[in-house]
Amino acid sequence: MKFKICKLAFAILILMVSIASAEDPLKNGEDLLKMEDYLHAKEFFQKYTENPNFADRALLGLAKADYFLGNYYEATIPLKRLLRDFKNSTYINEATLYLGLTYLKINKFKEAELYLNQVKAPLDRQAMIGNGWIALYRGDLKLLENILKKLDSKDFNEPDAVLLKIKYLVLTGKPEEALKEFKKNLKLKKSKYDLDKAEVLIKAGKFPEAELILRKTVENSKKLYDTVKAKKMLFELYLVQNKIDEALKIANDIYIYIPTDELRLKLYAIYMNQNNYDEALKMILALRDKELRSKKIEEFTKIIMHGKPDKAADYIVKVYPFLSEDSSSLLDSASFLISQGKYKEAKNLLRKIQTGPRRAEAVLPYSRILINDGQHKEAKKLLEPLKDKNPSAMALYAQILNKEGDKTTALAYLRKASQSIKDPDLLTLAGNLEYSLGDRKKAISYWLEASRLGSAEATLKAADYFYLSKKTKEALKYYKRAIDMGTKDNDSLMWAYYQYGKLANDKTYLEKVVNSKGQLAEAARALLEKL
Repeated sequence: MKFKICKLAFAILILMVSIASAEDPLKNGEDLLKMEDYLHAKEFFQKYTENPNFADRALLGLAKADYFLGNYYEATIPLKRLLRDFKNSTYINEATLYLGLTYLKINKFKEAELYLNQVKAPLDRQAMIGNGWIALYRGDLKLLENILKKLDSKDFNEPDAVLLKIKYLVLTGKPEEALKEFKKNLKLKKSKYDLDKAEVLIKAGKFPEAELILRKTVENSKKLYDTVKAKKMLFELYLVQNKIDEALKIANDIYIYIPTDELRLKLYAIYMNQNNYDEALKMILALRDKELRSKKIEEFTKIIMHGKPDKAADYIVKVYPFLSEDSSSLLDSASFLISQGKYKEAKNLLRKIQTGPRRAEAVLPYSRILINDGQHKEAKKLLEPLKDKNPSAMALYAQILNKEGDKTTALAYLRKASQSIKDPDLLTLAGNLEYSLGDRKKAISYWLEASRLGSAEATLKAADYFYLSKKTKEALKYYKRAIDMGTKDNDSLMWAYYQYGKLANDKTYLEKVVNSKGQLAEAARALLEKL
């Protein structure tokens, strides 16, 4: 008897469910949403989106399923259709709310604000929370504070509201209070809020706890977005703790997914500190912001020219195509290349400058290269308009005249140029020309000044002058200075050793000349035998 009664009751229950399902065919889909089975809910509601009796409600259910799955762009499609085609639907208010929240999730704040401000009671509190998040992202803490004051204790039972409050506490320097709020709300203990908790822990200086949560997320998360975000937070955490090796390891993982200029700049700074110039260069050449890229390239070339002059030329050749024609770095780099004897490479940079607004600045260094290459006619043509106005142009023009044999005119230009330019090479040449034209007093004055400015050639010329003038004390002084400064060619250096050793009766200097096996070796050996 009891068995029959139970069987009858079960049959009645099945009948009631069937009747309910027949009266409300979308109830099963909404139950799936409550159970957070969003994939099946999405499949369920999709079946009813073309049903004229249930389409508006099905579209809302479909959008909510996509929203909670994180498919925000997909969620906008059924919501827009509902608002467009079902203007009298009872679900308009809820659809407006979710469209505003969806735009919020994809950082379209202007659109989000537009829809959230249209939401009416009883959903206006949720819309207010959404506007609070917009204020947070915009950095409007005053507006956010006002919104939080309007919410009551019941509102803070919901994760979105309490999380908004937590973010506000963190931004206003109250991370410990934020952690207390995390512990109070049981819903925030779900793993989907782990990254938010890690953020608060980092702000509170609790790095080990934050690292533990982030590593756990990396290992267990099934969502690529959360995995990448956790790795990015780990990267930032390691930087704060100066754990550079760990930061670099994880940077390689996240760079594929978030190759932003912000990340590139951080990696650039790390590589520069490690003197890893190749990797640093890769980062700045990959910058999307062209103005920022030019600025960093200019910074890079200055550092490399100062710190690694032996490698700078190779790097300059790699980066100059990325600079604009008006970049001051091009001229500095060209001058550096010329100083390193890289005339061919410097020519390319100077040609580029000549295509831009600073073309006049390229004339002098370009002429210097032409002179070095023996292209005097071309250089002379470039310098002709400047030779009577610009001291540097005068000096270069004088070099050409000297090479052509017109020493008198060359010296006239050098005398005038030397009044403004204190260049050791220029003064040395002026001294040479004065000497060759018979004015030895002026010659020695030029050589002594050039020596003071660092010219080893002029120092040796001065030493020879004093030697020939039988001023042994001064000759010894300048021969020794030439040795200490180092001359451009070995023969000149051996001459300084020979003369100093001879005048000072110092065997060690003469022995160096003997060991050099140069032109003076035999003479030095003969002197050694007499000492």
